[in-house]
Amino acid sequence: MKIKTNIVKLLAVLVILGSLVAIAAVPASAAAAYTLDPASGPVGGPVTVKTTGFIEGQILTAKFDGVPITTSPAIVTVPASGAVNFTIIVPVTTAGVHKILVLRDGQDVNAPGVDFTVTPKVVVTSPATKQGPVGSPVTVAGTGFSGASVSATVTIGGQVLGVVAVDSTGSFTLSGTVPTLAAGARTVTASDGAGNTAATTDTFGVTPTLAVSPTSGLAGSKVSLSGTGWTASSTVTLKLTGQAWTTANTDVNGNILPQSPQPIITPSSPLGANQIVGYDVNYPAVPAASTTFTVVARALSVTPVSSGPHGTQLLITGTNMTPSTTSPPNSKILAGQLKMGAIALNSTDIPIDTQGTISPTTVYVPAAAPLGANTITATDTSALVAAAVFTVTQPTITINPATGARGTTVIVTGAGWLAPSTVLSNTVIIGVYNLGQTTGTLSVPEITTMPDSSGNFAAGVVIPNVPAAGQYSIYARDNNNNAAALATFAVPGAAISVSPTSGVALSTITVTGTGFKPYWGIKVSMGTGPAFTFPTQVFTDVMGAFTFSGQIPGLAPGATVVSATDDTSTATTFFTINAIPPTVQSQTATISSYLVRIWGYSGGTWYMYDPADAAGSNLATLTSGAGYWINVNAACTLVSGGFSYALNSGWNLIGWR
Repeated sequence: MKIKTNIVKLLAVLVILGSLVAIAAVPASAAAAYTLDPASGPVGGPVTVKTTGFIEGQILTAKFDGVPITTSPAIVTVPASGAVNFTIIVPVTTAGVHKILVLRDGQDVNAPGVDFTVTPKVVVTSPATKQGPVGSPVTVAGTGFSGASVSATVTIGGQVLGVVAVDSTGSFTLSGTVPTLAAGARTVTASDGAGNTAATTDTFGVTPTLAVSPTSGLAGSKVSLSGTGWTASSTVTLKLTGQAWTTANTDVNGNILPQSPQPIITPSSPLGANQIVGYDVNYPAVPAASTTFTVVARALSVTPVSSGPHGTQLLITGTNMTPSTTSPPNSKILAGQLKMGAIALNSTDIPIDTQGTISPTTVYVPAAAPLGANTITATDTSALVAAAVFTVTQPTITINPATGARGTTVIVTGAGWLAPSTVLSNTVIIGVYNLGQTTGTLSVPEITTMPDSSGNFAAGVVIPNVPAAGQYSIYARDNNNNAAALATFAVPGAAISVSPTSGVALSTITVTGTGFKPYWGIKVSMGTGPAFTFPTQVFTDVMGAFTFSGQIPGLAPGATVVSATDDTSTATTFFTINAIPPTVQSQTATISSYLVRIWGYSGGTWYMYDPADAAGSNLATLTSGAGYWINVNAACTLVSGGFSYALNSGWNLIGWR
């Protein structure tokens, strides 16, 4: 039995040993490994981690210098083959060797990891185009340099851009201006004080510049050209306003060399901005550069005024023109070359003396010149141009009054017209016309007037006996094509009024009228249908007004029309005819043979009516609601207004209804 027990124990030990051997023989545990591709590179660069020998289903993560780092894909799961690749991005760090460690299910594999060498890198961050001229701003960023408190020197095309301190992460940012370099793509690099030099560089394209000095002046002026960033030791061809002009040479640094003799702005160059463009014909890839020269006009002297109406007399001269070298002068302003806009002012040549001065010339502002600012130019035989600005103004008129009847005298006041100092005619013609018209006078002739020495005038024009009320135009012009804006005069329509506005038949009415024809017969009527026309005719005065008085006809009470007409215009208004009020006599007509006397009391006063004493009676009418004492000489019945009153002989007190 003891032997049997020992055999059992031995078998158990052998089983345990076999299990341990089996565990030790798992190939994934023994063969897990990874490599990096590439094994070195700049900050921000991708690194592929290639793994083999892992167990299916394991989750892989990574650390960079012991710090977890994002992977792509974000979750890395080992497939059945046990091999998988994923990518990481090199974080911001210093130059030199760093450790990349892979973990499976959170456990290190082959700690402390695999070596990765970070290399320095520079990049141009501004401008975005990574190109620009010499002297323009540029910003360069660096990563992956030493973090040991050193400085980095940045260069473009071998020229120093600047020196900057490197921070603890091995990074820096430097802003500066593009140094003097010839045109083309130039390498941007950097080296730090620890001996690190950028393994990854960038490129900055140097573009050419062109400048002219001065930037403005007369056509024919000498100028200086300068520029940077051209091809070294080359030739720049220049055009002025699109035309072949001159050439310039460059030095070994691509700078335009001073020219001798200095180029001259073409005398025929137009006024205003003229573009100068440079091209490197030997290196077409070099972009063109341009600048602008503004050609300013030689000043013409225009006296005595700088503005005025058509026909204004001007004296014109100028300097800085092409001097004459012979006698008679060989430099001149040819006929038709002194202009206001496109209008020629001179019909003969104007000489220029040996000092370049234009002979003083008298001209007149042409009638065809438009209102507003007009440029006067003088072009000499060498194409030099002198200029001035003259503003053609429009004369004005005002009228007073601006409304009135036919025959009204309107005072027309003018300003800004030609003064008598000019030898041209300056007579102003004024007329009254249909609205908006400037010809076709009405029933009065046009008038003429002369402005004073200041170009002002005042004249009276009579509004004609126009056939209809409304608006009419008053227009003023002269024979130099000067005309004022139309003024508008309003002739009001015919109108009447009556006084009083109400009354009884046979009373007097006064009718007043305005706006009718002057010196014209007026018919006045009342009523409608077969209206009553007053037999007396009245005539209007010089202003078309009248006043008429007549007796109101026996028309029925109520509102009625009053009208007046001159056979062209008719005006109407309303008049109210009142009913004749009742009298005591009419109210007591049914007892007239019995009535002796009536007494009434009102407001503290006694009133009496006695048919035998009309002069002493002061009671005019019996009023409803009042009480009266009536004395009759016999019994009788008073009937009035549909009511009856029984009266006894003697005094009777009644209430009047």
